[in-house]
Amino acid sequence: MNKCCCNNDVKFFAKPNAGICDICHPAENKESPLQQVAMCPPIGEPKLLTMMAPVVFDESGLNLCRTVCLDELTEVGSCDCDKKTNILFSGLCKKDFEDADKIQLQVVDIDFNFVDPCGCRFSEIKPAKNNPNLSRVTLKDIEVTFAVTLIDSYCKVVSQGMMTVRYLGSEHDEGFDPCTNPSCVSLDLYTPYGISYAPENPMGCNKLVPTINFIGFVANQHGVCGCQDMKAFTRFNANNTVQQGISVQALAKVVGYGDSCFAIGLTLYFKVIYFIQYKFQHAGLTVPPKLAPIQESEENSCLDFVCGDLLEPSIQPLEVGTDAKTLGEKEEHCKKGCSCNPCSCSKGCSCNK
Repeated sequence: MNKCCCNNDVKFFAKPNAGICDICHPAENKESPLQQVAMCPPIGEPKLLTMMAPVVFDESGLNLCRTVCLDELTEVGSCDCDKKTNILFSGLCKKDFEDADKIQLQVVDIDFNFVDPCGCRFSEIKPAKNNPNLSRVTLKDIEVTFAVTLIDSYCKVVSQGMMTVRYLGSEHDEGFDPCTNPSCVSLDLYTPYGISYAPENPMGCNKLVPTINFIGFVANQHGVCGCQDMKAFTRFNANNTVQQGISVQALAKVVGYGDSCFAIGLTLYFKVIYFIQYKFQHAGLTVPPKLAPIQESEENSCLDFVCGDLLEPSIQPLEVGTDAKTLGEKEEHCKKGCSCNPCSCSKGCSCNK
């Protein structure tokens, strides 16, 4: 006879406590650890807590530099084009560079050309030869998106916007230089726990390819884009989180600026990150500082009185011409100057006797 499957056919697992603490199990308490389940901490200790943190197992840096000329850039908002690289958008145009004395850059996104590549040039990650713990990263045709801030000679912001340019392009692309911006670069990274993957085609292809997570400054997009021209719309995925696998951070700087061209230096920090649990000794909870209103420059007589000394009888016997502490004057009378009488304001008074 076959056994009937029901909800009671469940094998229950339980974990032991990390230890019986002094609070819920003092020395005179004879209860067993099984009776203290959900009373003592299941993991950790009172002074040693368990924390899962992203740990960097390997890290390397790389510098690239390419020249960008204004005539190579296209203003996306002013044309019906589907270009995804060497473009200006988000309100930035070529004319804004004429009044700029300095250019400040922030790397907000990098497309490493792993997912949905166009053409035969694409980046890839493969195991190193004869060493499965090493991953060989080869980068080609990466698209770097900058947040651009143009500043004039008076340190005032002239304009702000976005710019996307290509690094590590082919020999026929703009900005190619065999020394500072070659057609591709390769490096080895120590990846003992593996790498991260992403769908090759975001529209639904059933294939995962190795990828690199860029730690940038793009948050989640809410809602659906209502752009009229979808060709000029580029969707940027959220990248402001730390993920396992190979990650990259980037910094950029304009190292040379002429009339119509400027050189952008790009620093890439490659990191191999895995989430690992550690025990750490803590010194209590942190208390953030409380914001307080800025003290106003104007005098507050009521607040000064409440925070000041108590009133008391101030005139002693045989003291002639002494003002009582209970005597008050109009502030305008004090500002008119000294009238050399006992009731006048004592602030700023210098009577000639």
